[in-house]
Amino acid sequence: MALRIPFLLATFWLCSITEMSSQKKDDFLFGFQLRPIIPNGYLKADQLQASSEDLTYTAYIQPSLSFGAIIRKPIGPFWNLETGINFVRRNYRLNFSLTDSIAVSSNQNMSFIGYEIPIQGLIYVQLGKKWFMNASAGLVIDLFPSEAESFSSEKIDSTYVDFSQITWRESWFKLAAQTNLGFEYRTKDKGYYYLGASYHLPLGRIAASQGKVNYPNHSQTLWLDLPTGYFSIDLKYFLFDQKK
Repeated sequence: MALRIPFLLATFWLCSITEMSSQKKDDFLFGFQLRPIIPNGYLKADQLQASSEDLTYTAYIQPSLSFGAIIRKPIGPFWNLETGINFVRRNYRLNFSLTDSIAVSSNQNMSFIGYEIPIQGLIYVQLGKKWFMNASAGLVIDLFPSEAESFSSEKIDSTYVDFSQITWRESWFKLAAQTNLGFEYRTKDKGYYYLGASYHLPLGRIAASQGKVNYPNHSQTLWLDLPTGYFSIDLKYFLFDQKK
């Protein structure tokens, strides 16, 4: 028994190497993807709030968008490796509610831009002649090129109340975990069509927003971590390789 286990492991390793070496360069698939981001409160990924005695600052994630290019490489009979690069624009609605000597609220719209480089392992199960079910998971490198600012002002009688926010990135890049589940329709001459869903969860804070209000003889500031995890609907298309 002690000898059988190493023998089985060695056999599995050799089969894997043989399978990988049998793949040709044209086994690479190149495609595009479009990912509408859907606000979802199931895992509290849609809003966060900070408050003091008379000021409340809330960030709501709004419908957003991610798109980019992907590359898929088969590494076994049922396994694939996927990577690529995506542009992601997270949209937020920011709400300030002041209940001091002046009672007023104000809304702002803000977008926080980033790029994503996923590195995921994908496994698929064939459901029919052309239909497959895919599941994948892995890590994503999130890149953040800049900060974001927004402003608004409200007039109460003859008094102006000014609201502002600036969102600071935690660092240039962060790691995130991502998982996908979907279905794929494969044709021999028109490429592959994919429909699925993803959940993207940054491993730690990626940005903090400083909300500030100024009114006569008063100024208040609150800090808020933005909700940055998201659900998305995934639409992918892999090009047909005519030479292959």
